[in-house]
Amino acid sequence: MLSPRLAAIRAPILVIWLAAAVLAAIDFLRDVDPAHVRLALFIATVVVEVLALATAMAGRRALADDDPTRGASTAICLGLGLRVAAELRLGLMYLSAVPSVILKRPALADAFLYGLRYLYVAADLALLLGVVRTLRGLRCSGLGIRPRPRDLLVILLVVPLPLAVYALQAQVVPAPSDTGIITFRLLAASVGAVVGGYCVVLAVAALQLGGAWAWIWGAAGVAGIARALAFVAAAAAEHVLPRAGAILLEQGLLWTFACAWLLATALHWQHVRRS
Repeated sequence: MLSPRLAAIRAPILVIWLAAAVLAAIDFLRDVDPAHVRLALFIATVVVEVLALATAMAGRRALADDDPTRGASTAICLGLGLRVAAELRLGLMYLSAVPSVILKRPALADAFLYGLRYLYVAADLALLLGVVRTLRGLRCSGLGIRPRPRDLLVILLVVPLPLAVYALQAQVVPAPSDTGIITFRLLAASVGAVVGGYCVVLAVAALQLGGAWAWIWGAAGVAGIARALAFVAAAAAEHVLPRAGAILLEQGLLWTFACAWLLATALHWQHVRRS
């Protein structure tokens, strides 16, 4: 059970997540331009990701210098920071606001449009490092948390996600200007699935402690799985689902990712601040 003060943090974040998802669905059903709906949800997603980054940094500052989980918090802050940088790049593309000095130079344009998207992969790898170091830190703190062999079976739930992306993309012919999109989606979906699976395993192990730790890593696990599912939705847009619906589903999953990390970082901040 969460303490009342931690439960008070959980409720408004869940309400915000649900409200935005419902409003986006209503607008879509009312035939509002899907591009406008996605842009609004994208902006909300970036705002929440910035809040998650700020909260993660506050949680890190609340840790003692010799706390064994401080290094993990640093890695998670780095991951969320790289994620925000990647989102700002995407926002410039959505708003057709990429500086002309970049677009006029082919090398810079390719680096911006195709190279910098790998910031998402770098962000997920940093988050994975943070999760792995968290488990080690909790062990060093003497809490005795340790995944059991049966807990590791949870990873099997996320194995199909990158396989689904591969199956959906196998029949797609990429645009001549972006032949690397399939490789990027496969790599990012694979890393995202590993992050989500590891977070879920850690959440299951954290049930041994109960309370805040289980919720913190359960929220992080939801974020990782939502991130991996977003790539499945993006791949399905080509020939399985109507493109407009698939794009909004993808952004809705990314909205879930952002809110889940905000919940995880807010709970962690309050937990360590009051400990």
